[in-house]
Amino acid sequence: MKKTTPEEGIKSLHKVMRVLDCFSILDDVLSVSEIASRLNIPPSTAHRLLSSMRSADLLEQDKRRGGYRLGLKLFSLGSTVLGSMDIHRISVDAMEELHRITRMSVHLAVFDGEGVLVVRKIGSAKELSTSLNLMERAPAHCTGVGKAVLAYQPSEAIDRVFAGEVTRFTPSTIVERSTFDRELATIAERGYSIDDQEHNIGIRCVAVPIFNEAGKAFAAISVSGTAWELTPGAVEEIAKTVKLHAGALSAKLGYTGKTDPAPSGRKGRAPA
Repeated sequence: MKKTTPEEGIKSLHKVMRVLDCFSILDDVLSVSEIASRLNIPPSTAHRLLSSMRSADLLEQDKRRGGYRLGLKLFSLGSTVLGSMDIHRISVDAMEELHRITRMSVHLAVFDGEGVLVVRKIGSAKELSTSLNLMERAPAHCTGVGKAVLAYQPSEAIDRVFAGEVTRFTPSTIVERSTFDRELATIAERGYSIDDQEHNIGIRCVAVPIFNEAGKAFAAISVSGTAWELTPGAVEEIAKTVKLHAGALSAKLGYTGKTDPAPSGRKGRAPA
């Protein structure tokens, strides 16, 4: 029996990750042909790959809808990851306090290099169905949490976000790189970002980055509400409150604030 070389093993792992990346909240069930088309591989290859992933409990067959969906094994692994994350453990009190003060939806998200993953959420009674869901991967260029983190990333990270076609979710979504760079400079200078109906029409969001011990912005916390709840006139006061709680979380993670985390060319320091 032929042994798998390390190089072949890495390639196989890469294929598995590409399959998993095809799924989302909207595309929760996909057929073999849909996976094959998205990965640009033959249907026979896709079928073998999906069968192997099903055997490993990474995928499940949805016979009613005729396709595959993510398996519960991934939920178990994801729960383990969340349980081991310091930011997930220490964020509860700050998020509950923000929710109590604002009576709006509070999100905590981490940056994965291109997008953001919502890892904790406290919802408002008035929350709309268009708000981000727990464990949902969201774009970075048009969400408050995404832009808050991107403002403190090197230009290479912004290059990755704009490497392909940037989706315009609403008429307010910023899709031009030069305009986006100016937006990030503004965020770094004032210490918070605003999603002004850029991801969902009718939803406004204020977000602040969270820094780790090394001074790296790796997560963000936000308050979001309907455009008539979180009015433009209320943004600055809301931002002060969010900055206070984000700063406390950064401090708990060991961030001292003595270094300037903003990349060269963007003025401003971490939110105080």
